[in-house]
Amino acid sequence: MLNDFAKKWVEALRSGKYAQTKRQLAYGESYCCLGVACELAIDSGIISSYESTDNGLPEEVQNALGLRFSIGVYGKNTSLAGINDKGATFNEIADIIESEPGGLFV
Repeated sequence: MLNDFAKKWVEALRSGKYAQTKRQLAYGESYCCLGVACELAIDSGIISSYESTDNGLPEEVQNALGLRFSIGVYGKNTSLAGINDKGATFNEIADIIESEPGGLFV
C-alpha cells in the first residue's frame, strides 16, 4: 500500500502542474517523475535542495517514498527513471506506481 507521501507524489504527477523532462531530475521548470518527488520533498521539509542534474533521488526522498532504489527500479531491468526517459507520460507513470509492481517499494 502506498504511503501518504507516495500518494501525494502520484497526485502531483497527475495534476498537470509539472512539465516533463528527461535524463535529469529537473531542467528549468521541467521535471522527470523523480524530480516531481523532489519538489514535493522540498515543500514538505524533507530536503532543502537537490542537484537537478542527478538521475536518482536523494536518500531522504527515496526513504520518504518507500522506494527500494533511487531510480525506482522494478521488475526486470525496468525503472521509473528509465520509462520517463523513454517517453512514458506522468499519467502512465502514476498508473505504474499505483499498481505497486514487485520490487518498487520496500
